[in-house]
Amino acid sequence: MGDSALNQSLVNRFNLLLEINASINSTRDIDELLNKITNVTSIVMQSEASSIALLDYASEELIFQFVHGEASDKIKTTRIPVGEGIAGWVAMYGVPLIVPDAQKDPRFNRKIDDKSTFKTKSVICAPLKRADRVIGILQSLNRKDGGVFSTDDMTIFDSLANIVAIAVENAQLYSLLNQRLNELQEAKKRNEYILEQLKQSETETVKLRELSKKRGVFSGELEVFRVENLLQMLSNDHKTGRLALLSGEEEAHVYLKDGKLIHVELKNRKLSGINGSYEIICWQKGQFSFEDGIESQKVSIDKMTMALIIEGLRRFDEYNVLRNKFTDEMVPKFPFKTEIDLGTPNENDVPKIHVLKFINGKKTVFDILKYAILDRYSVLNALKELQDEMMITF
Repeated sequence: MGDSALNQSLVNRFNLLLEINASINSTRDIDELLNKITNVTSIVMQSEASSIALLDYASEELIFQFVHGEASDKIKTTRIPVGEGIAGWVAMYGVPLIVPDAQKDPRFNRKIDDKSTFKTKSVICAPLKRADRVIGILQSLNRKDGGVFSTDDMTIFDSLANIVAIAVENAQLYSLLNQRLNELQEAKKRNEYILEQLKQSETETVKLRELSKKRGVFSGELEVFRVENLLQMLSNDHKTGRLALLSGEEEAHVYLKDGKLIHVELKNRKLSGINGSYEIICWQKGQFSFEDGIESQKVSIDKMTMALIIEGLRRFDEYNVLRNKFTDEMVPKFPFKTEIDLGTPNENDVPKIHVLKFINGKKTVFDILKYAILDRYSVLNALKELQDEMMITF
């Protein structure tokens, strides 16, 4: 091919890059973007296969997100440590690289070829950089015409890598912003739910107040008079006394002094204090009775009653979400063999350690909820965090 033909080919590929740039940068979905990038890379570089890998900073590994070409399904999600293989070398040193004969290059990682039926001959690879920080790599394998990648190819490829790096960063930022927006919307919903719960049953609260004025003892059903409304009314009226709650097999005594919640204890469990107050707000069915003038010798709570109610309602709302994920019959277990004895659960444990002490491959979620010295939200949230950290499986 003559110089004029080569120059025209280069111009045509640069023009193609300009067209691709608009398409890539208008794509906000990260999966769609990465898929488009690998397809486009193979077209621009006229190669048999292309791939993109993003850097996981926590594990210092490259994760191949999308692969275009033969055996793509076998390569996708493959992890390679930074510094290993040609891609790992490029990620470590942050410079582009052309390898004319991969099979003879000592940096070449044969595991990828062994994992598929694909044979790598020549490689062109460039780092994806933003603000001098490597965020991943882009590579193309084997020119379709059987030749090796040239410096002209690298000029095109490096320009493409710059376009891709910007597009990936924008898509990641867009994804993070969407995630944050969703979190804010969920928080707004929860706050609205809490406010709605606090506004409910105003008529019932008035009735209760009238009853409490007439006599020191009054009782009713929790389906009608919710726990948070009872606490709010007794607090507003500066009551001193004991609120007894019965919900199924559960029984609790709640003590107030001059309207301040000072102690909560569950009779059938070791749960008490602040965790006990969060737990009783979750009780939606059962009976209650209040007796004026009964005082507690114990003081286990030193928080404003309204603050406890609001936090309790938040926990109950999030508990209901987690309840869909962790059902009673599920059995948490360790994904590895361990003989470590964490000891007996006690009230001084942090939630995750406390829950870990119950896990033996036999106890169900119901068992842990029943015997843990934690409110139900704290139990399920600890299970979620342990699962997210891959400390347990189900």
